[in-house]
Amino acid sequence: MNAGEVLSLLGPSGGGKTSLIKCIYGLVEVDGGEIFFGKEKVLGPNFNIIPGHKDMKLVSQDYYVLDNHSVEENIKDILVGFTNEYKEARSQKILKLLELTSLKDLKAKNLSSGQKQRVAIARAIASFPKLLLLDEPFSNLDKILKDKLFDFIIKQAKQKNSAVVLITHQAEEALKYANRIGIMLNGKLVQLGEKNNVYYKPKNLKIAKALGDYNVISHDQFEKTSALYKRNKRALLRPNAFSILEIRKGCDLKATYVNHFFNGKCYEVLAQTNSHKEIVFYCPKSPESSETLFLKIEKELYD
Repeated sequence: MNAGEVLSLLGPSGGGKTSLIKCIYGLVEVDGGEIFFGKEKVLGPNFNIIPGHKDMKLVSQDYYVLDNHSVEENIKDILVGFTNEYKEARSQKILKLLELTSLKDLKAKNLSSGQKQRVAIARAIASFPKLLLLDEPFSNLDKILKDKLFDFIIKQAKQKNSAVVLITHQAEEALKYANRIGIMLNGKLVQLGEKNNVYYKPKNLKIAKALGDYNVISHDQFEKTSALYKRNKRALLRPNAFSILEIRKGCDLKATYVNHFFNGKCYEVLAQTNSHKEIVFYCPKSPESSETLFLKIEKELYD
């Protein structure tokens, strides 16, 4: 990984994401192969009295906090070796970031699970590590707080020349926050690359599905006047690849309107090609309920 980079590992539950991140951190022994952090080999619990690499922080789904310490003490406890002035300023900044200021004097054992989750995140980022490992860390955070927190994490990673690994099963999180995405299925890393490449150039349909809606269209479905027809290859198209034309001239694909749904951001249009194959695409405004739709492929096409 590069300094300042965010890598997301995406896949369904049971795909091996948490096991991999625990191996990276040194919490469990690897069955085969080796893990290196820079030039240093990462050793597991068989070689360390206290498992876990000193230059990494892991926010796990267990939300580890010091139950008998206050929220503020949980944060200051991490800031070993810093001046009292720095500890005070840094802890106040982190408390404000995670909306914990009003809870700072409460013992962690009296917090809700969502509040404990925020304290666990606070402990991980108070003294920002060389590698921050986040295992499904945002389950109890609302969208605005999540965005604000990750903006802070991304900026800190760049300032500190650190890196971040984010584990999630939500494609939206991976695409939104990461620079690169790794897809994990059945315990294997099946594709790794820049997020645009993985999204638009998945190696197979299982990977395509992991990142959201898609359409597979054979070349004979395209209009014969379209350059896409002449390629004589099937195409995988994301729903944002289409736009609706008012007339047939210049269209790449003709389809029959079925229905449309508003998802809060745009309209999802359901239609059928000339072979009655259903496709879905996004439209910024409510489409006319006309029987025939003339579609233009606006985004780059991948086979």
